[in-house]
Formats: sequence, structure tokens, C-alpha cells
Amino acid sequence: MRRTRLVFGCCLSIVLAGLPLAASAQPSTGDLPAFGAPAAAPPAVPTTPAPTLPAPTLPAPTTPTHPYTGYISADLVNVRCGPALYYYPLLMMGKNAPVTVEGEKDGWLALRPPEGIYGLVRKSDLTIGTGATATVSAPSARVYASSATATRRWCVMATLKQDDTVQVLGPAEGEFVKIAPPESARVYVVNQYVAATGSTTQRRTVPIDIEPPKSEPLVEAFKEAKRDLRAELAKDVPDRDFDAVAAAFSQIAEKAEKAYLKNAAKQQLAYIARRAEEKADYVRVASLADQLDERLADIKTRWAEKQADAQRDKNLLKPDFLATGFLARMESLEGVDYPIKFKLVDQNNRPLVVLKSSAYDLGKYLGKIVGVGGTKTYLKEWQIYLVTVDDLKVIEE
Repeated sequence: MRRTRLVFGCCLSIVLAGLPLAASAQPSTGDLPAFGAPAAAPPAVPTTPAPTLPAPTLPAPTTPTHPYTGYISADLVNVRCGPALYYYPLLMMGKNAPVTVEGEKDGWLALRPPEGIYGLVRKSDLTIGTGATATVSAPSARVYASSATATRRWCVMATLKQDDTVQVLGPAEGEFVKIAPPESARVYVVNQYVAATGSTTQRRTVPIDIEPPKSEPLVEAFKEAKRDLRAELAKDVPDRDFDAVAAAFSQIAEKAEKAYLKNAAKQQLAYIARRAEEKADYVRVASLADQLDERLADIKTRWAEKQADAQRDKNLLKPDFLATGFLARMESLEGVDYPIKFKLVDQNNRPLVVLKSSAYDLGKYLGKIVGVGGTKTYLKEWQIYLVTVDDLKVIEE
């Protein structure tokens, strides 16, 4: 009997140990389920859908309106004279250097020229006063971008009108003077290297109209110089002037970095030199004709003089008179107490002989054509004959 109870107790312990854990986790009601009955299911937990949260709204990227201040955000940046990589650099700006942005287009920012950049203007386009200012005297004047480190100077940063006033910084090489950049002058930098500072007001961007050239400016300058050369060659040879066009090709040859353009400019200079030599030869030959004309005129003059001398000699050798001609006063001896007061001259007022007379009042015959006779004496110091008149006849009143 005792063994039977012990076996029953062990079996009951094993059965109780196999009951589900959920039954033991239910809140106590004071009652246990009957042995062998299924355990009651736990009550369902009510579910509430999770609230849907709105997506975060991020501010749209904006660009400050122009002009605005900024600073260089890269370590070193090239500031160029135009909005493309083939425009020559003017200077380099370092990180945090301040700039003033005036506009933008196609990835380039137009800046107000920073310190170190200046303009070059031809002296001939300006009237320079006594102070540090000058006035544009030409209808228009180009301002070329330059700096102390710029190796080229063909880019036009601004164009001035007549009567505009500029600040003169000093003389420059050749025909140019340095001026402070005018208000309309702009230089350029890639926009990703500039960060905006100052006002955070977000407004619409106002781009400036930057129109990149269709080709390299030196190529355009070469084409223009070619047109000028053709215009000079169309003129008559003596009127051709190659100085300006030769200067244009010389600048292109000096500034061009591409070999084909540099060589083309040099070839044009060699061609111009040959045309200039041809002009010099033409002018020299033409001057020979002028010299020949002058020589012929001189020969004619001398021949006429010889003819006049021959006629004068004939007059002196006339059998009726020692000399014949117009009777005139000796102007150089007027007011001088000298016996020789009159002379005979031919129709060109050249003296034939000089006269003195005690037999005639020669002053009465002034302006008349007379023939004279008497004693003839050669005056060596005057290189002319003197006739002492003792016979006079009026040939023509």
C-alpha cells in the first residue's frame, strides 16, 4: 500500500511539471483548472496603428542676389580676365580673401576687380590733366585688363565713352597708361571657389549677361589684321601705310601661345616687309622722274638765260648804238653822291650796261627804250660795262 502511494505521487509530479507555462502566468482567481482539462486561452491584446509622421521639409538651396560680398573658399584660385579657361590669369587669390560678386553665368562669377588689377588705355585716347585724372578724348576708348603678374594684355575689361573721367595710376609700357578699373570693369572666377557672406536674405538670382566669345580673341585679332592688310593693299602703292597692321601682327606673334597662330603672324610680317620694300622702290623710281623734270626745267632756264645774254650782246654790238634797252634808275645808289645813277635793262629787268652822262639829263628818259652811244668802259669791280653817253635816241616811248 505504501509502495502504491509513492508511485502515484511520482506520476502526479511528472504530470504537473508538463503543464503549459501560460497557465502558471495567468492571474490567480483562487481556483486551479481541473486536472486534465485544457488551459484557457489568454485574452487578446488590442492593437492601435502607429501614427504616420510627415517627412521633414528641408529649405531649398538659394543664392543671394547680386551684388553680394563673399570670400575665396579654396586655397588658391586664378582670377581671369574673362569667363573661360583660355582667358589669361591676372592674379591669384588665397583662401578667405574678400570679393564682391556682381553677377554670374555658365559656372563663372563676375567680380569687381580686386586690388592689384588695373586697366591699360592708349595715351592717344586721353587728355591727361595736371592731377591724377584724365578725360577720354576719343569717341570711345578700350580698357585692357592687366596686373603686375599678367603676361598678356589683349582682353578688354571695359569700354569708355568720350568725356568719361578716369583715375591715372601712372605710365605703362609703350603707348599705354595705367588707370584704376572703371565702375563697369569685371574679372572672373569659377563659382565653386567662392562662398557668400553677409546677409542671409534669400532672393532670386539676377545673372549678368556674359557672352563668351565664339573663338579665341587672338584668332579674331588675326582676322581683323588680315582685313586691314587687304585694305592697305587695295590702295595705290604710294598711299599704302603698313605701320599699324604690322604692329597688330607683331602683338599677335608676341602674345600667341599656340604655335600655328604665332607662325601665321610671323609669316604675315615677312609678307608685309616685302610689300614695304616694293613701296620704297616704287617711291624711289617715281622720285627719279621728278628729279628729271626738275633737271629739265633747270636746263630750260639756263638756255633762256643764254639766249637773253646773246640778245644783249647783239644789242651791245649794234652799229648804231653801243647799247639799247629800258632806261632805269640805279636803286642801290639813290641818295648817294655818285656819278653813275642810271642803267639800261632788258625786258626781264636784267642790267645791260650802266650809264653816266654830262651831255644828257638821263632822268628825263626813265622807262623809255633808248639807244645810247659814247665811250664804253668795263667796270671790273661791278663786272659790267659803263657807257659815258654822248649820243642818245629814244626808240620807243
